[in-house]
Amino acid sequence: MKKSLLTLMALALLGTPAALAAPLKLQNVPVTVETSPKLYVLNDAGIARAFPSAAGRPEAVFLTEDRKVTMAFDWREAKLAPAGVAALTNEFVAGLRGQVPNLKTIRSAAVQVGGHPWGQIIFTTPGQGDDRRFEMLLTSAGGRLLVVTVASNVKDYSRNENVVRNFASSLRVN
Repeated sequence: MKKSLLTLMALALLGTPAALAAPLKLQNVPVTVETSPKLYVLNDAGIARAFPSAAGRPEAVFLTEDRKVTMAFDWREAKLAPAGVAALTNEFVAGLRGQVPNLKTIRSAAVQVGGHPWGQIIFTTPGQGDDRRFEMLLTSAGGRLLVVTVASNVKDYSRNENVVRNFASSLRVN
């Protein structure tokens, strides 16, 4: 088995299946999401193992049932007002173009989720056997920047797209 698959399997043991379509208020982030039995929630030990550096460790992480797609919540100290979401999204896109080697595709949009403004950035990079797909959702939460990163291979995302879309569309900033 590949090392990454073994790591994700071990991480799943450190998490629990999410409840059946019930609202879940995240502990360390001012967000509520609709959970699904097709998602796992990593506990603190699982997050620490998946993200060993405390500097880049997200506050909450969900995995799809097949453990192929991750959804990580990073509530940053950077100040951000709701009116600044669109401008920040444009800045992120410009930064990605300059900092991500071999960027294959990138697109961005302003979206509304739960009546709240979000910036959405989707990009792909070359990967071994399949391209890597990343989606970043940016918004203001409690006056700070909240980033939700959805990461997977392109094929794995396609297989899990309905679960991920339902999860993303359920995001509610408290």
